[in-house]
Amino acid sequence: MPRGEFDRSARKAATRARLLEAAARVYAARGFAGATLDDVAEEAGLTKGAVYGHFGSKDNLLVALMEEYVAAEIAEQVALFDRDETTWKRPFVGSDRFMDELEEAPEAFRLLVEFWLVANRDERLRERFAAGFEALRQMFAAFSHESAADAGLEPSAALERNVGNVAVGLSIGLGMVRLADRDSVSPSLLGTALSVFIRGIERDPELRADVADPDARRS
Repeated sequence: MPRGEFDRSARKAATRARLLEAAARVYAARGFAGATLDDVAEEAGLTKGAVYGHFGSKDNLLVALMEEYVAAEIAEQVALFDRDETTWKRPFVGSDRFMDELEEAPEAFRLLVEFWLVANRDERLRERFAAGFEALRQMFAAFSHESAADAGLEPSAALERNVGNVAVGLSIGLGMVRLADRDSVSPSLLGTALSVFIRGIERDPELRADVADPDARRS
């Protein structure tokens, strides 16, 4: 790549990152509904045209923020997943880190929840929100697949996907409750709950079957 193209790409990436950082601050302070692209541009020290040029709309900017958050979370959780640890102890480190981040920087998680609210009123945004959750689900499903192999269990794509669903649900749900009522929810509860769940499905074939096909019990 010629030097000029490299420099332009680097500048473009730096501007995009600057706008995302500004948007995160503005959305966290004013909420998605109360924020404008003018606010974001002013916070970033750039023009409104720069915001449009990189993202096109306020909705797209919110999607980009979510994608950045999810990608960073996945990268961190993958790095923390330790196959040398006992399978049912593996959730502790990653879960504890996730809950610690809620204390250190809750704004990104609050934006995720706000995106959920906005997306439930807009089908196009709902599909993009679901894509972010799918990435998290696949990460947890991959953890489940590797842990099942280490525990000597037969692989099951259906089981792994539903383990992913439960892990995402517990993480988001307990995160919301923790932020709303900090004194009632220990930050260690998430890792403990996931560990109990993993121990259960590893030791109980009937429970594994139920998690793999939860609708079977209603038929």
